[in-house]
Parts: sequence; structure tokens; C-alpha cells
Amino acid sequence: MKKLSTGLIIVLASLGFAHQPFWNPGSPTLEQAYRVLEPTVSKVVTSQLGAGQLGFYVLELPAGFVLDLGLFVGAACPAAYQPRMWLVGPGVQGSQRPPFAIPEGMGARVYEGGWRDYQGHGLVARKGPEFRERLSGGTYYVVVEAGNGAGYYMISLGGSEIPGGTSEGRAALGRFNRCG
Repeated sequence: MKKLSTGLIIVLASLGFAHQPFWNPGSPTLEQAYRVLEPTVSKVVTSQLGAGQLGFYVLELPAGFVLDLGLFVGAACPAAYQPRMWLVGPGVQGSQRPPFAIPEGMGARVYEGGWRDYQGHGLVARKGPEFRERLSGGTYYVVVEAGNGAGYYMISLGGSEIPGGTSEGRAALGRFNRCG
């Protein structure tokens, strides 16, 4: 138990000052997408999905913005829990059809696989799909698809390291580590 407490303190300290932690209580549809404010600031958003569920995020991005995004699950989550991540927006092209409707004039591309053990910023996790792309600007959505697994996950956005976040976001880090 002491090891878990010490690890949690390290996570809180490092993420609280390196990435702003936030909690997404659920965003199951495009219309209920979790709004990611200040996308230029480094942050993590933790959430939970059941099997077959989706989590939607919306970002307003300036032209030429480089979106740097990664998907993580806690190391305690079952190995079968390997969510996929979709990017939806203007000019986005992909070869797979998403399992959700996309707005008129937008395209979608999936990012999947690549799962590997990860330790950093105090996390013990598995890191999955990631991307770093310069985008044309406008409204973009990131969608996390649970697939057949269930558990906690977090999306991590690269950016300027500015202290912040919410108490709910910091509290969610412990649930992430336990995957439940």
C-alpha cells in the first residue's frame, strides 16, 4: 500500500506541474463532446469507458496548429483493453469508416495499436496510439473507442508546461492507476 501511495504522490506532483490534469465524467456523443480548452497547454484528460462505448472531445484549433496527442491506459487494466483513437475534422482523410456519424464536410482517420509498457511522469501505464500533426485549423474532434474492453484511459496533449488542472482531474489519476 505504501508503494501505491508514494507512486500516486509522484503522479500528482509530476502531472500537476507538467501536465494539467482534468476529469471527463463522460462524453458519449458528438453533441456532448468534452471541450478541451487552451489546446496549446500541456494536459491530460482522464475518463472511463465501458465495452463498446465512445468518448468524444472537441478542440478549436488555429491554422497550422500541431496537435500532439497520445492515448494511455493504466498498467492494471486488462491487456485486452486497447482503445482506438479517431481524429475527425476538415481535411482529415482515412481509409476506415468510423462507428459513429461525422459532421458534413469532415473526414476521419483512426489511430490504433502500438501498445507498449510506459513509465514516465510518474505513470505506470500502457501507451497506445499517438499522433503529431499540423492541422489546417477549425473545429476538430478526437474520439476514443473502447472496443471490447473497458476501463480508465487518458489522452495526453503536448504543449506549454503551465501549472493548473482541477481537483477532479487530480483525483481521477488514482482511479486511472487502478483501472477502476
